[in-house]
Amino acid sequence: MTTTKSPRDALVTGMGFCLPGRGAPTATPEQFWTAVAHGDSFLAQDDGTYFGSVPLDPESVVARLPEIPPRFLAKYSDIHLYGLLALLEACEDATLDWRTGALREAAVLAGRNATADAIVDTYLPVLLADTRHISPREARAVLFRNVLGAVMSDVETTQAGLVGATGPSYTLSCGCASSAVLIGNAARMIAAGETDIAVVTGADYWRESRLRQYAELEARSVMGSEPQTATLIDEPMRPYDERAAGLNYGNGAATLILESREHARRRGARSYGRILGQTTTRNAQPNLALDTEGAGAVRAARSCMAGRASPDEIDYVNGAATGDRAFNLMEGNIMPAIFGERTAGLPVTVQEAVFGHSGAPLGVIGVAATLQMMGHGHIAPTANCEKPAEVCTFDPVPGTEGRTARVDLALSLNYTIGSVASAILVGGSDD
Repeated sequence: MTTTKSPRDALVTGMGFCLPGRGAPTATPEQFWTAVAHGDSFLAQDDGTYFGSVPLDPESVVARLPEIPPRFLAKYSDIHLYGLLALLEACEDATLDWRTGALREAAVLAGRNATADAIVDTYLPVLLADTRHISPREARAVLFRNVLGAVMSDVETTQAGLVGATGPSYTLSCGCASSAVLIGNAARMIAAGETDIAVVTGADYWRESRLRQYAELEARSVMGSEPQTATLIDEPMRPYDERAAGLNYGNGAATLILESREHARRRGARSYGRILGQTTTRNAQPNLALDTEGAGAVRAARSCMAGRASPDEIDYVNGAATGDRAFNLMEGNIMPAIFGERTAGLPVTVQEAVFGHSGAPLGVIGVAATLQMMGHGHIAPTANCEKPAEVCTFDPVPGTEGRTARVDLALSLNYTIGSVASAILVGGSDD
């Protein structure tokens, strides 16, 4: 590895979550690691369906956010609460007191992907309101929810408003790579001296009842053929497994705190590790086509490593398989193109079957899981992978135990419909 220490290095000093859990959200880094380390899965619902729901207790949310009057908080949608709660956990983990201005000059960046359900839930009441009989108070409530939630920048706006941030603040949407691209943007802003600290969040929301309608329509559209991917409702997703048939969706948010090395050092913060580089590419494909060769991801990985590390130095890859055969095949082609003959023994795992296919949070989740593996000296397994598919040219670490291993350098990959690919080079803590 050719990297050297610099005051402008981007260190990850905090992580927080509001993800599916068992009876309560997965919130803290400790809860997150416990689930990931053992390949746990929080997707099975009591009615026999599979979906990553995030149970929120209204009273505990009010207690966590006394700065927001309850009458206003009641108008926030679930995705706003996911983002705020993940932010609070990340600040606590990073020992940053936002109430005393610790994030006053921070960049606040949010990734969004699946906006349809959140926007429908807030905009539909506007369209259906009986303007002749609705009371002024009810009209104000409908409009407040719409202004707050019918735009893609809603999570970033609520986060930045809570902490009083005055730094760069925006929302980015490029599918499941959204928060991964933002991690790269944040690291570049830190390197350029534009900010000393950045909050990066990925948040998404699906309404489970609508997913069933979508899945039934999807099944109808491919009747008589053998689809390579599908939205699964009644069976679990199995990334890298020979039984892979599709994906289960999941709600939630995940947040990372990135700081310049000099800023973290001044306040005595500990570091999980470093963001050494990030590259975003796109295949020259039609809109919805999937390049099963993964040429864009290969270029992203090579560019991300260039001048920093060689493929032989990579100890682990956090993949992006969604639990369908098409992505299994694609990653089975990507890894040999990057790593050559050492691919067969290279551990490549993914956490999607733990929390569900959550869209925009996936970039943050992948980096957070990778940093936890580095810190614990343990490679987490691929949840729900028991019988690795033949097309997987790498080691998906099946089962629930994982393995002890030193991880100094890793790649975290994300890709999405539209052929956008992101690669992040992650380094362990050098404190």
